[in-house]
Amino acid sequence: MKDFEALVGAWHGEGEMAIDPPIKLSEEVTIERLGEFIVFSTVGEPAELPDSIAIIGGAPAGEPQPMYYFDSRGVKRMFVTAIEGSTWMMWRDPAEDWNGPDGPGFNQRFIGEMSADGNTIKGRWERGMGNAGDEWEIDFPMTYVRK
Repeated sequence: MKDFEALVGAWHGEGEMAIDPPIKLSEEVTIERLGEFIVFSTVGEPAELPDSIAIIGGAPAGEPQPMYYFDSRGVKRMFVTAIEGSTWMMWRDPAEDWNGPDGPGFNQRFIGEMSADGNTIKGRWERGMGNAGDEWEIDFPMTYVRK
């Protein structure tokens, strides 16, 4: 979990969903250590952006970590997350979803780059398209700034 220590703290995130009309996103994020786990919680605006909590950890040190995600819509998802250098990645595959065939049915990932001073993360959520789900399109960008 040592790799995730750089994320611990309070963050403000902003982004925009490119729909018609575009929706501006804003969220307050708290990332904290809880024993051998990292707890990631968000409260967002507008109402379409769900509040969420995720628990990261459980795999051996140095390996990608499982991330269990829950949100105010009742959605629960299993992701895998890793930090390599300054890149933070989260990804999921419908076959690994708790909801099985009743899940959202698409691949999903987040890729974020942390600034050299550790105070900004510029990232994007992407969804897998195409028959195999391996053609990626940006769902929405997010930038996080440490408070």
